[in-house]
Amino acid sequence: MRRKFSSNFFENALVVIGMLCMVLFLRYSDNVSPEGSHSPRTSEVAVEEKTRPFSGSSEDSVGEERMRPSSSPADAAGEEKTHPSSGSAAKILVIETTDIHGYLVDISWGDPDRFQYRLARIAQDVEDARASGEYDDVLLLDGGDIYQGTPVSNMTQGASMRAALDAMDYDAVALGNHEFDWDVTAYGADEDATLPPYEIGEFKGDPDIPVLACDLYDAGSGKRVSFTKDYVMLEKAGRQIAVIGYIPNYRGSIMREKIAPYTIKGSLEKLDARVREVNAKEQPDATVVLAHEEPWPVAEAMDPEQVDLVLGGHSHQIAADVADNGIPYLQGRCYSQGYASAVLVIDSEGNVSVEDIKYTDITEEREALYDNEENEEHLDDTIMDISYTAWSAVWEDMNEVLGYIDTPVLSKYEQGTSSGGNWITGLMLRATRSWGTQIAFYNAGGIRSNFKIPRGETKRPITIYDVYTIAPFGNTLLVYDLTGKELAQQLVNGLKNGNYGDQMTGLTFTYTATGDDNMDRRDREYTILSITLDDGTEVNLTDKKKTYRVCTTDYSATLSRSVFEGKEPLYPESEAPVDHEAFVEALREEAAENDGYITVDTRTRATEAR
Repeated sequence: MRRKFSSNFFENALVVIGMLCMVLFLRYSDNVSPEGSHSPRTSEVAVEEKTRPFSGSSEDSVGEERMRPSSSPADAAGEEKTHPSSGSAAKILVIETTDIHGYLVDISWGDPDRFQYRLARIAQDVEDARASGEYDDVLLLDGGDIYQGTPVSNMTQGASMRAALDAMDYDAVALGNHEFDWDVTAYGADEDATLPPYEIGEFKGDPDIPVLACDLYDAGSGKRVSFTKDYVMLEKAGRQIAVIGYIPNYRGSIMREKIAPYTIKGSLEKLDARVREVNAKEQPDATVVLAHEEPWPVAEAMDPEQVDLVLGGHSHQIAADVADNGIPYLQGRCYSQGYASAVLVIDSEGNVSVEDIKYTDITEEREALYDNEENEEHLDDTIMDISYTAWSAVWEDMNEVLGYIDTPVLSKYEQGTSSGGNWITGLMLRATRSWGTQIAFYNAGGIRSNFKIPRGETKRPITIYDVYTIAPFGNTLLVYDLTGKELAQQLVNGLKNGNYGDQMTGLTFTYTATGDDNMDRRDREYTILSITLDDGTEVNLTDKKKTYRVCTTDYSATLSRSVFEGKEPLYPESEAPVDHEAFVEALREEAAENDGYITVDTRTRATEAR
């Protein structure tokens, strides 16, 4: 019998969350699942059988499951991959999740009856596949960015997610860029190059799940780091499957101090060479590349004689297709909204084909993810218990209602800033106003949720949980002085690359741009024509003397070639407020001043002169 929350627990909880339980609202992520049918949506692509003739008589590779490979390269690095004959055909289901970002359970409704137990649903689908008899085995992988994003993960330091992945018996995971947000060697991977230990409630363990990244090096010694594996050999249905991990040079999306000890040699040419080395040495029956990167360019760069399937991540997109060179590729979206899958078929002659590649959306019928008797057989008991434990650990703090809004807070924008960007940067100004800040900058990619007004309602409550979901990263708020010329350059940097801070409050500006809107923003050239502060002050764009006080995050400030590079903040970073903590206090203050009302600024901050 599945363990439920106790009634006493909810009697106490409802005192805090009563307001939320009366309001039906749904948080929309950057990728909104469509409403629709009564079964999970699947995006399917037919894949022609891709076979390679058996080209040798070498014996099956012998080794332990999840065996750590030798660090020495194979002698015959350029040798073609061969597929040893192994008797009868094997049919292996490959399932990939990616960019889960802490979505063990989506609790954004506030009402426990409407919590979406997403990972429990995926876990049950995996178990059903394992027990179905339709497949000889199941290969379960994740493309990285497992932890950072929700309070049930963040406030347990990812322990809830490691417990869940361990219970689901994942075979391997890629190392995502957000694994560096905390201490990567404490929470992302341990010295055995597996997921670190966890303890949450009654759940305690040390997972034997390999963490893969073949191109991560120690910046000092130049050697491969010890906490990730290049690849792992997995025995599935009596066949040896090589899974090789790859990460792109995503250091620009990681806080500088977190990535400084490491070098990423994210070259697809080097990945291709490493694949050939692994295949020549291990002679696997099939080879899979697991990348925290969009899968299509990785697949296109690989040799179809060397790679059977590419699994991707990082971009939060759905992918289930075949590259021009014939290599199938998959990507399982994000936030535990679904998973990608394919069937790997290895025949008795060692020929490999990939069939039935698709994406399964589990959120189309959200009611099927609720914890009730009707759904019980579709939600894995162990993952449900882990979900209960994680929620119990954070619920009391998370459900405090700070105030209410009557205008949506949205992260999407077409030009200039969004209402979400205005909202967050406005909170930054309020949080640092004792320092006299006039302007604030934030990166759009750091705004991780939307707050819409429920249909039929005129307002929506804002809780501490909401603050932690829209700004989950725990960046610190730093204050600097910039000249007019530096301010203009900061705006150009943000237009070309949002990580520098393309969301802002405290000013409006006009600009021109070369090319058109269909071009990559980084390939366009921008000229700032005017900057006007909210108090009406016109900024001299070439002035190098007069300064303006600006708030930004440590993430944006420490990016290479930032205008803040080499500058000292007005107060030490060690004393700087953490964004979501400061936002909670700022919202409490604003709501107290306005009888619970929280303002949402919808002004456009940037205007392109046509």
